[in-house]
Amino acid sequence: MTRSFSLKISICLVGLLCLANNLFADSFMGQYEGTFYPDKKFTMKATADVVAEGDGNYRIVIKAKSNDPAMDGAFVEIYGKQEGKVVTISGRAGGYDWKGDIKDGRLKAQSRYGLNFDLKTVESKSPNAGLKPPKNAVVLLPFEEGAEPDMSGWTNTNWKALDNGSMQVVPKKGSNKTKQQFTDIKRLHLEFKLPLEPKNRGQGRANSGVYLLDAYEVQVLDSFGLVHTSGDCGGIYNVARAKINASLPPETWQTYDITFRAARLGENGKVKELPRITVIHNGVKIHDNLEIPKSRHRTKGPIQLQNHKHEIQFRNIWLVEGQ
Repeated sequence: MTRSFSLKISICLVGLLCLANNLFADSFMGQYEGTFYPDKKFTMKATADVVAEGDGNYRIVIKAKSNDPAMDGAFVEIYGKQEGKVVTISGRAGGYDWKGDIKDGRLKAQSRYGLNFDLKTVESKSPNAGLKPPKNAVVLLPFEEGAEPDMSGWTNTNWKALDNGSMQVVPKKGSNKTKQQFTDIKRLHLEFKLPLEPKNRGQGRANSGVYLLDAYEVQVLDSFGLVHTSGDCGGIYNVARAKINASLPPETWQTYDITFRAARLGENGKVKELPRITVIHNGVKIHDNLEIPKSRHRTKGPIQLQNHKHEIQFRNIWLVEGQ
């Protein structure tokens, strides 16, 4: 066997191993729903976010809420480690030790006094994914499954048009803006898919942003399973965090539906009325007519998609002008 042939085999094996690890990560990471048993008498609905953190490690955030407002729910954050086709769960939370596993789409975790969770994986999907534009919409990035999108409405020709109908960020090739400018926006619909970057943290995890009028940012980030801030997905950057963390797992198509009213300026250029924004993330209203304070305001500008050196995909972008 020649040295070059041996090297090629080694590279192929490494590639297959990486592929297998990604497949395992996909099979465990995601949202789960089921039941929390606090004792032998009561049950509660429960949900879990299983977050991939690299090298087969998972952070597992489990929540349970009672229909009775007088009864406590539960919040448990524990950890798991992949061992083949199973994630073994262990850790201490809420003052108790927990153990369990994730196997064949089912998550089980138990502790003392009969405490246990039994949940099954569910499909993560935005109810607004694939939404068709109305007749009066300005179509900024047309979407057709299996066809490269027309990017002629955008300024940056370095971004990739993919055959899944999306436009992909090309790291180090700049951000992208619409050629057309806008003022008031009755509805901006936009879909995005974040890459899985399990070893990255915080602002380094699939970062981008949607800028209204090239000035007002709605953050794009992998914030699935986090205690979120104004810097997380859906946040109005450095202004307000989302009311609810509606983030879906990475590698899932997510949606923004945004209403924006531009600032009103007087003849002297001073602000008479601050701009306002409403944001619906994956069908959940996370900002409702929120005022945006800022030192300088714009009344007209393009839509900008930020390049923060992550290969994020965007698709099905359309806009209805007006209030």
